[in-house]
Amino acid sequence: MSGATGGRIARVASRVSTMELLFDLVFVFTIGQLTAVIVTDPGVESVLRSAAILAVVWWMYDAFAWLTNQAVPDTAAVRLLLIAAMAAFLVLSLAIPDVFTGSGILFGVAYLAVVVIHAGLFIARGGRESVRVMLHVGPLNVIAALLIIASGFATGWLEWALFLAPLVLFLVSGLVARADPFAISASHFVERHGLLMIIAFGESIVSVGAGLTASGISAQVVLGAIATVAMVAALWWCYFSGDDSRAEHALGSLPRRGGTTLALTAYYLAHFVMLFGLVGVAAGLHLALEDAFAPASPAASLLLAGGVAVYLVGDAEYRRELRLGPWGFRFAGAAASLCVGLLAAWMVPRSAGGLPGLALIGALLAVVVLVLVAERPRRTERQGQRRRP
Repeated sequence: MSGATGGRIARVASRVSTMELLFDLVFVFTIGQLTAVIVTDPGVESVLRSAAILAVVWWMYDAFAWLTNQAVPDTAAVRLLLIAAMAAFLVLSLAIPDVFTGSGILFGVAYLAVVVIHAGLFIARGGRESVRVMLHVGPLNVIAALLIIASGFATGWLEWALFLAPLVLFLVSGLVARADPFAISASHFVERHGLLMIIAFGESIVSVGAGLTASGISAQVVLGAIATVAMVAALWWCYFSGDDSRAEHALGSLPRRGGTTLALTAYYLAHFVMLFGLVGVAAGLHLALEDAFAPASPAASLLLAGGVAVYLVGDAEYRRELRLGPWGFRFAGAAASLCVGLLAAWMVPRSAGGLPGLALIGALLAVVVLVLVAERPRRTERQGQRRRP
């Protein structure tokens, strides 16, 4: 970061504002809706629908993190427009369960409103260099929204094709941003994404807790609540074991093009993978704890184990991209998690017992803890090397 633009960014986007925290609370509902889509019909099609919806929604949620990184929401007009975008995101989230069965048009119209507000604020407040990029990226986002609206009028394979077509436009937008990069404030960018992850972790607990209380308080409900917190806390530990401070240093030390590329790969792509993993974890916990002492169904086993595996893959890639420390153990942990899930799913139709929900959670928790323990000596060694004169 250098020159006048670098100084402007450092002044206006050094910390996340309370307005941004309020804005991000809508993301809680979005994650909950995606989890509900899978829990209602735990099958391959529901998982694919949730992945497609999250990919589209996350592009614009993340776009607002880029916006407030470049322009602080310090005026009444900007705050009112962000509140309007919040309302549009909430409407969009309400439409998520039926996007492919009747509410696709509403989803697309709300998405278009979000896109227009984002582009307008970026052009008005982002500075000269941001305007240049947004004049190329903004129209692509508008076309993406129009394709989503069009998918609401279609059916079958055409509906899917129109809904997924924006992903190609997002790739083009990323290439445009890389060719004409932003001056990113690393401290704000890392903090904002960390807070979004906390919101996603919290929603995983909230959605499972809501399901547990539906059957009243009992021993299995209490144990299920404890297991849920332990599982989510272990995944939280993977992300926040000092990586946030190291990520800020890694991102801030790069030139503009490198910083913009890393922001796209480590924060849009890798965080999308982690977020989708958390959706799978929440859905799997919900299903596995419907009767915590009974054998977990194949769907619950595969969703929970698959969610942990996908999360660890995204986290490993995030660490690898930013060179935050050892990451190979996390890929190994993902493979081990999948093995646990496949074994549990295989056991159900072939035995009278199977793996109870609590035991399944315990096995996956053990995998994550072993990953963290295995990494610790290497992490300590690296930190010692940094401290040496």
